[in-house]
Amino acid sequence: MKSDLKKRIALLGRAARTRRGKNILTFGVFLVISSVLWVVLSLNEEDQVDVRMALRIEHLPDSITIVSTPPEFINVSLRARRTDLLKSTLGRDPVLKVDWRAYKSRGVVALSAAEIKTLARSVVGGATVLAATPDSLQLYYTESRGRRLPVVLDYKVTAGPQVALVGRPMVSPDSATLYAVGAAASGISAIATEPIRISGLNETTTMRVRLLTTGRTRAIPDSVDVTFKVEPLIVKTRRVVIEPVHVPPGIKLITFPAQVNVSYMMPASVYKHSNPQFRVVADYRSIDTSAPTRNMRLKLVDVDDNLQNVYLSADSAEYIIERH
Repeated sequence: MKSDLKKRIALLGRAARTRRGKNILTFGVFLVISSVLWVVLSLNEEDQVDVRMALRIEHLPDSITIVSTPPEFINVSLRARRTDLLKSTLGRDPVLKVDWRAYKSRGVVALSAAEIKTLARSVVGGATVLAATPDSLQLYYTESRGRRLPVVLDYKVTAGPQVALVGRPMVSPDSATLYAVGAAASGISAIATEPIRISGLNETTTMRVRLLTTGRTRAIPDSVDVTFKVEPLIVKTRRVVIEPVHVPPGIKLITFPAQVNVSYMMPASVYKHSNPQFRVVADYRSIDTSAPTRNMRLKLVDVDDNLQNVYLSADSAEYIIERH
């Protein structure tokens, strides 16, 4: 293989010494030189570019909490030589640094449009800053310690067919620390979530929900995990004795039949050990003596909240009244 390589190199050397080879070599040299010159000239030309700079607030004491939510990035439109742009952005993300000590005043860190442009210009040396978005900043801060408050859910969730929501929604964490500027948090005893509206939920679901605050309050954390537990429903039927109620002394109310079937649905997790104590009553006061038939309405009472689709196999019964 080494001998073949030497032969190929020798052939190339002989070809390069020919007139045609010299012409090709000269063309290649000039092509490289012209390409280098084009790159140099191109990099020296000015260009307009949009740069996204991460916003960082520096020298912030541990005792200070920024209440307003600062933007994550500042979008800056620049005009500069391409070499300057490459130097400032190559290999790293540009960061716009705001010194809290320089811009704080009476509970507010405020930067005008001109100040933002000046800071952006220092990040990209030699560039002209044409515009910045947002074009100004006004961030409230507080030295007060926050208050730990419970999280209150604002939700309206319904389960789909053949399933049920089990228990109350689980919130994690169930409280948050509220920071406020001045008296902005006075009278606030809990932090509400953004509204949750779901219909036809068919499986256990966990979602991240934002906490609602005003412009001069901030909750840490600013969101919580909310879990809605869903279980399948099991159908069950029980035979229940009809219980006469509000019967005057000296009178006995007898219904036919004396028992009635009650069907209901309940979550699978409580099916085996659940013993709901609902009642079926026949209210003496509901008897209509002027009716052509001796039938009276039956009513379900004391139904557990975890039961669904509870119904009687018969919603009325015949009756007789005996007097002692």
